[in-house]
Amino acid sequence: MAKVVPDYFIDNGIAADVNLNGVRICAGQPTSYADIASRTLASGTLGSVTVGAGSPDGRQANLPAVADMTITASGTADHVVYVNTSASLYYVTTCASTALVANGTNKVSVAASSRRVGAAT
Repeated sequence: MAKVVPDYFIDNGIAADVNLNGVRICAGQPTSYADIASRTLASGTLGSVTVGAGSPDGRQANLPAVADMTITASGTADHVVYVNTSASLYYVTTCASTALVANGTNKVSVAASSRRVGAAT
């Protein structure tokens, strides 16, 4: 008999992603929501997160791109943090280590991405 996990069950596992509404570019990995503030180099508002079919299988949360965030502190960006701005740290990922310089006009953007939960195997 094949293993099956219904989509609605997997969706419940990634349902919290639809509550994400902010993105932070950080120097170093924050360990808590409170730790984000001291590490943030740039921040932006995240558009609508959608949940749908995963590729190649399972289900996934699709995180939209965030363009032209003003760099507010200088440092080396190496983490992208997705948050719910009501004080919840949801999802932390790495990015290419990049030196960012805050001068009032420099901007940084984050490409669209996804977080997938694969089908049962």
